[in-house]
Amino acid sequence: MKKITLLLAAAMMVLACACGNNQGNKKKSETKANVEEQYIKADLKIKLDSLVKEMGKLSTPVIVDIQNGKLTLTDKEKRNKPAYLLPATKADEAVTLNEKYRAVSMLSCDMTVANLYGMPVDSYKQAIAKLLVDINNPAFTVGTDGQSQEALESRIEKFYNESVKTGTVNLFWEAIVAGTVEQLYIITQNINKFMPCFTDETASEVSYRFILVHEGIKSLIPYHPELEQLQTILKPLEVINAINVDQLRDQLLELKGAIGNAREQLL
Repeated sequence: MKKITLLLAAAMMVLACACGNNQGNKKKSETKANVEEQYIKADLKIKLDSLVKEMGKLSTPVIVDIQNGKLTLTDKEKRNKPAYLLPATKADEAVTLNEKYRAVSMLSCDMTVANLYGMPVDSYKQAIAKLLVDINNPAFTVGTDGQSQEALESRIEKFYNESVKTGTVNLFWEAIVAGTVEQLYIITQNINKFMPCFTDETASEVSYRFILVHEGIKSLIPYHPELEQLQTILKPLEVINAINVDQLRDQLLELKGAIGNAREQLL
């Protein structure tokens, strides 16, 4: 009986040690996994920080040129009002938060073009203001007349940094993609007027910006699976690889339908 008791005690000790080791190993595994995850996120942040710094310098020049007065229209040109702009009421169709971010970016571009043609823009201002109230993100603002390239870079970087702090960096990319597609769409609608805003250098940079946007979205999909939709929308535009104005013009003309489809899917 004494032997049986000793054997049972020994077995319990072995079992306790085994359980203790298993728990210890489990904690070590969990700690290792957490550390690895932190390293992945840290590496990703460094990568995205670099992409955004580059991207802030690569805005499509059309909107900036309109806002700083470099691009103007004759009275005759102003009489031919653009029918391709989104109506301000389109904002009412934006229900989800990502749709509202997209809507602000797209309507801001269209408001700028409407202003160029001397069209009323109060409805745009009201629609955008309402969306911004719903979004409630002070870092997400729209451009103003006289905006310089440096001011645009500063706005983009501030918007990105705040998005990182609040864990909403996916919404940053939603807004950037929507604004970029809308600008390309606008260019295709009056390519003879808008292409002179480009130099060979800025034409090449537009292609590079698309690479950066694709890379940023792809990197974030494991953390924000909803960005898969953006990647799908942009897929047909991956072929943009111009190195000068003539190539960009040809590619935008060839992709005019695809750019229009991407725009429809965004909003």
